[in-house]
Amino acid sequence: MNITGYLLGDGFATVAVDALKMIAVLLAPFVVFALTIHWFESITQRRLAERFGWNAVLWTGWLGTPIHELSHVAACYLFRHRVDEISLFEPDRESGRLGFVRHSYRRESWFEEIGNLFIGVAPLLGGSIVLAILLWMFYPQAAEAGIDAAKTASDGGGMIEQTWRVAVSIAGQILLVSNMGTVRFWVFLYLVLCVGSHMAPSASDYRGATRGVVLASVLLVSVVLLLAFSGVNLASLADGLVAAAGPLFAVLGLTVLLVGLATAIVYLLTSFLPRKYLVR
Repeated sequence: MNITGYLLGDGFATVAVDALKMIAVLLAPFVVFALTIHWFESITQRRLAERFGWNAVLWTGWLGTPIHELSHVAACYLFRHRVDEISLFEPDRESGRLGFVRHSYRRESWFEEIGNLFIGVAPLLGGSIVLAILLWMFYPQAAEAGIDAAKTASDGGGMIEQTWRVAVSIAGQILLVSNMGTVRFWVFLYLVLCVGSHMAPSASDYRGATRGVVLASVLLVSVVLLLAFSGVNLASLADGLVAAAGPLFAVLGLTVLLVGLATAIVYLLTSFLPRKYLVR
């Protein structure tokens, strides 16, 4: 094959389009997940602040903030960053900050540079893991139903359909009238609210993550193009990766379900209370 002619001809355009499709298939669920969780968190925090004032954030932050910051710390160690200072829970009303992690790294290391991306978004994964653990602790039968649904869904159906089946199976085990009359249900919901309303990356987290986005994007595109020009079927590869990431997508779907449930209940309960504070 004349590689030069291929690159300059229609072949390159075809491979480039296939590569972009594959990257979109792999990244789109995570982008949608991040935006959805951020939206739920902003609704919850604003709703509580309007009814109870800024201190309402402390009712959930005592648990959610340490999990958020420890997720950053775990990612720092994973990508060989040096943790310079940690504050797991130190509310500052003036700045709105509840905790922080300061870290440093060697800028000449591409691995550590890319690590900024994962460190910035680590609370999304850390919070999801904690929510999955809470589900196992409080409603193990719901977790088992979700696993069974995931196994059944893996035999056919797309990623969205599979995630939907898992979410419906879990919701069917939790959202029972008999459960809502128990202390266990409300304690579970409160803990979900604590974790879910503080797992979205902050503005400073996103700024830190952008330092690794460019390098990670270039590396990902380069690998995909290299595979394509090596004769790898990108469509088949994408399907395989999506299938392998099925458990992760199931956890993300579970997170959206639980956080959305907590947000909806907070919104409904606070509808009966007057708005006392102006929140910008």
